[in-house]
Amino acid sequence: MNIQELFIFNLKAYRKLYGISQTQLADLCDSSTGYIGEIECGKRFPSVAMIERIAQALKIESWHLFKNEPINSAVSKKTARLSPTQKDEILKTANLSLFKILENY
Repeated sequence: MNIQELFIFNLKAYRKLYGISQTQLADLCDSSTGYIGEIECGKRFPSVAMIERIAQALKIESWHLFKNEPINSAVSKKTARLSPTQKDEILKTANLSLFKILENY
């Protein structure tokens, strides 16, 4: 997985985890939905400034968007409020760093 693919994977995972649509993320980043869509499908790569805006919108540190750690632990008790379907989706699309965030949430 190259850096762009890793960024896209993590961006989608965080966005889905927090239940934010591309349109909502675009609004939070003062960008367009089309631009966010182009980032997520790999047609464009954001500038450093835009990466910072995306991270701020997702309330994470920007480096989390580049972290490469597969999920290898059980869902913590902090995710107990999520439905089994939501937990399965997180396990399929997210990485370990998301669970670390949830544990401190």
